[in-house]
Amino acid sequence: MKKWIYYIWIINLFVLCFTTQNDRTYAQISSDGTLSTTVESTDKLNFIITNGNQVGDNLFHSFKEFSIPQGGIASFANNSNVKYIISRITGRSISYIDGLLKTEGSANLFLINPNGIIFGSNASLNINGSFIASTANKLIFSDGNQFSVHDTKTPPLLSENIPIGLQFGELAKPIKIDGSMLSVSRDETLAMLGGDIFIKGGQLRAPGGRIDLGSVANNNLVTLIPLTKGWALGYANVQRFENIQVTQNTSIYTSSDKNSGAIQLYGKNIVITNDSQVGGINRGNNSGQPLIIKASESVEVSGDSAVFTLTTKSGAGGDIIFQTKRLLVDAGGVIEASTFDSGRGGDLTIDADESVEVQGILGSTQSLTSINVRTFSIQKNAGDAGKIEIFTKKVILGNGGQISTSTLGAGKGGILKVNASESVEASDPVVRTSDYSSGLVSQSRGGGKVPTTGKGGDIIINTPRLVVKDGARISVATTNGSQGDAGTLDIHTSDSVILTGTAIDRNGQTVPSSLLATSEGSGSAGNLRINTRTLTVQNGAEISVSGKGSGSAGNLTISANTIRLNQGRLTAETNAGEGANIKLQDLKLLFLQNQSLISAEAFNRANGGNINIIAPNGFIVAAPYRNNDIIANAFQGQGGQINITSTNIFGIAERSSTPKNTTNDIDASSQFGSSGTINLNTDPTDPNRGLVELPSNLVDPSKQISTACNPGSRQSQSSLVATGRGGLPPSPYESLDNSEVWRDVQLPRQLAENSATISPEQIVEAKGWIVNKNGNVELIAQVPTATFQGRCGLR
Repeated sequence: MKKWIYYIWIINLFVLCFTTQNDRTYAQISSDGTLSTTVESTDKLNFIITNGNQVGDNLFHSFKEFSIPQGGIASFANNSNVKYIISRITGRSISYIDGLLKTEGSANLFLINPNGIIFGSNASLNINGSFIASTANKLIFSDGNQFSVHDTKTPPLLSENIPIGLQFGELAKPIKIDGSMLSVSRDETLAMLGGDIFIKGGQLRAPGGRIDLGSVANNNLVTLIPLTKGWALGYANVQRFENIQVTQNTSIYTSSDKNSGAIQLYGKNIVITNDSQVGGINRGNNSGQPLIIKASESVEVSGDSAVFTLTTKSGAGGDIIFQTKRLLVDAGGVIEASTFDSGRGGDLTIDADESVEVQGILGSTQSLTSINVRTFSIQKNAGDAGKIEIFTKKVILGNGGQISTSTLGAGKGGILKVNASESVEASDPVVRTSDYSSGLVSQSRGGGKVPTTGKGGDIIINTPRLVVKDGARISVATTNGSQGDAGTLDIHTSDSVILTGTAIDRNGQTVPSSLLATSEGSGSAGNLRINTRTLTVQNGAEISVSGKGSGSAGNLTISANTIRLNQGRLTAETNAGEGANIKLQDLKLLFLQNQSLISAEAFNRANGGNINIIAPNGFIVAAPYRNNDIIANAFQGQGGQINITSTNIFGIAERSSTPKNTTNDIDASSQFGSSGTINLNTDPTDPNRGLVELPSNLVDPSKQISTACNPGSRQSQSSLVATGRGGLPPSPYESLDNSEVWRDVQLPRQLAENSATISPEQIVEAKGWIVNKNGNVELIAQVPTATFQGRCGLR
């Protein structure tokens, strides 16, 4: 898709450049004669435009062609009472502006050429009002009149009313800005409205005002809304858009010492790349205005480019809003809303119908590809960071790409909330050459001369499916040197959470895929909560809450039907403070395999944390002889408590755990302190309700003797019924013994070598019976001749 869009742009640029060569040579400025416009020039380089038709506050001009040669000047000599200078080009030439465009007073200038407009590297503006350049074919006024580029045979109906819209015709030609430095006065509007818009190495400035780039397809209407100063542009009536590309160190700024202005980019596919910058810095005490980027298909921010709003004073930073199908932040691209003073940072909202993707640079040690909100102020009334909220189907993070919120001062970090209707996935290369892990990150980050005191922001994830693999991580943390508490990590998935695999970093260290809530400083770690149907932690991955510094550790709470650990770890660690508890609840199955671990450990003098596993209608199962452990140990402090409630426990038992043993252990000991306690409740069912003890005698033998039989008859064959290995089931009033998951009780099958086959003796049916000399009854095959008076038989 991106290559196809690129080829379209190249073709358009080729057409523009080819036509431009002729325009540079022949096209200048001339009147078309439909109005009283007069153009004067003595050197064909500098032009003075006079007369025109004034109606009320509006001054109308009509040109056959309008181009300014390199280094030239075009001056509109208007009266001071003119508010709007409205100019149309009715010929067939592109307007090539490579010099100065100038007006008198504070008039707004409209330049309309449906053939296309190019601003060269020498183009500049000296306009005290707003400047709107467009390739539309008519301007619409509030009284219904139109000023069209095509109605040249009859005098146009000129309106004294305010323009309210720009109507595009059958063709919407492009606008190109090639290295130009275009700026308007404070609080005014700079707008480019055309088909494709291509800005290469240009600079657009509207201090405290508005910058609008609208790439509109043919036969669409853009509305104009007059403000006290400048214009607001509306795209509600636009059904189809074209493409915008901002590239090669282009900068688009609305910064000012009063407030930051507004920026709008509307298009189909919008690309901001190659060290380009789009944003505003609020250096004043008023609130910054929003930065809005809307694309009907896609937005790409890449190649060390940035979209940003900042505040350096008490005024709030501007909000950033993306609305598109697909948002890609790639190869060092950054989207950021931050504060450096007492003003609150702007909010960042992303509404992407299909996907939000952040892809870092393989091997990068400097460029971080990210979407982030931050606060840097260290003063007491420091501004808080804004929030990030994402609405999409898929979130994809890779190659060190991050979405983050952080505080490096006294302000609070912002909330990061992800709402993905299908999935959230973070992954890294198995061998990682970047300094960054892919994922979602919240930090209260220390390390400066002044300690960080701000609380880190919370992370909230709502999605059916969360996947973290190959060394990626989702974390809330307070780092070394920070006194601020970390935020909370809340994960809600309707289907599954999967953590799998590890990566090898540049130093050869193993980096597990992880969910983390950690503290390395004096601030407390945050809590980590997971609510899901199925949780899988495997192949070296881990979920951890920890207090590695002097701050307290957080607590890990997991609500899930099924938890599967296969070489996976659920850990809680504390070095000095409280916390480090683990709670697993609503379980039907907890299954541990291959050196999996559930651990709440304490170091130094801290007490061990508690582990509560609640599965009243479920099972705890550990694959035998695989070193799967549940421990709540301590070093010098007291061991923790382990409380397990389940229907039964298979394959794991209470015993001392030692490293690298093969047994599956439940242990709450302390190396130098007192041991903790272990409570195993594996029979929560009331034995007096709904249970029936089976009888030991299934049949009455006295009723099995028949009163008669016919020894010579074949009424029915006897039968033998096998009912298991024998014995009776245990009484329901007795407790069940712990069992292994599986134990093979078959006898080993040994085949004898050279064993001979023994033919069985033929079984002969008994035909009668006799009483032998000892008085015993014998069955015989040959019945002697005798006369019997009675009958007897066996049934």
